[in-house]
Amino acid sequence: MAKNINWFRLNRNLHRDIGYFCVGLTLIFAISGIALNHVNDWDPNYQVTQTEHAISNIAKKINQDNFEPWLLKELSLSGTVKARFWQTPTTYKLFTKNNQTLIINVAKNTVVLQQISPRFLLKNFNFLHLNDARSAWTYYSDFYAALLIYLALSALFMVKGKKGIKSSRGLLVVAGFLIPAAFVFIYAY
Repeated sequence: MAKNINWFRLNRNLHRDIGYFCVGLTLIFAISGIALNHVNDWDPNYQVTQTEHAISNIAKKINQDNFEPWLLKELSLSGTVKARFWQTPTTYKLFTKNNQTLIINVAKNTVVLQQISPRFLLKNFNFLHLNDARSAWTYYSDFYAALLIYLALSALFMVKGKKGIKSSRGLLVVAGFLIPAAFVFIYAY
């Protein structure tokens, strides 16, 4: 004879175990989400550092054939230049194969060196968050989203009776819907 199933206990156990399974990816999406929310304030994928160097007589040397190797040597940089262009009549830009940008101001005899380096963990988190992996990651993300839907719905039935969803805590659920709706109403219309 089959035992009676305690649905409350089963729901609680599933909620707990699925919640543990989702911790890693939830942290990845949350951290990446915060970073991507502030994309206008900083680059979440790359760290850019700038240093300015004064180099005398750069205006005279810029038109010489050996200018680029000479400049790289002056700045103690290795590698070669992969692209170049005049941004303005007094600003010349060089791009090296080592992810460096040199902004040469002929009028001021200065060179601004920009170093670009990936933010190791955050760049990888954003790679997953933005689904740049595509392929099987799309299905895994869909599976994860389904688990989050289950966690949200099963949480409604974690506590029985007067302390559950039928109490004033149900207002928290309503607020969880109303706050995003208010932002849509205020900012989209």
